[in-house]
Amino acid sequence: MKIAIVGLGYVGTVTGACLAEMGHYVIGVDINKDKVNTINRGKSPIVEKGLDKIVLSTVRNKHFFAVNSIREAVLKTDMAMICIGTPSMKSGCINLEYLKRAVAEIGEIIKEKERFYTLIIRSTIMPGTTEDTLIPLLEQTSGRKVDKDFGVCVNPEFMREGDSLEDFYKPAKVIIGFRT
Repeated sequence: MKIAIVGLGYVGTVTGACLAEMGHYVIGVDINKDKVNTINRGKSPIVEKGLDKIVLSTVRNKHFFAVNSIREAVLKTDMAMICIGTPSMKSGCINLEYLKRAVAEIGEIIKEKERFYTLIIRSTIMPGTTEDTLIPLLEQTSGRKVDKDFGVCVNPEFMREGDSLEDFYKPAKVIIGFRT
């Protein structure tokens, strides 16, 4: 499968490298050029035991590479996993600004796709955010309809720093939320 990983922080880098190691074709996307260049040199931009080896092997076998362009990644893939940070604000609420910006950009791009496209939200969000905020934003920016032209699901990550590879390959639990 061809997968875009949007956001190459801790969750995105681990997820992208592990999916590539499993044989998927993965394009990582980040606005940080240093992260993109680091991955393309076969190194991990984050510290995690064993991850450098996986990044190196998957970059060498051309299953994993990184770009700065969401457009390039979405147009070349069948699905996108959104792994963008949602930092806390002073009020204690999570900041959805970066996530909403990426989702809106993806909406603009999937307008051009002839095939069904799937978005998987791995970013930390509150219940109801996908249904009340992200799906309407995608429909507005794409001019398309959820469940007809594109799909959206939520797959929260449960990865502990220092044990994320084990948690990815042998998760204690997997949760996937989708519309029925």
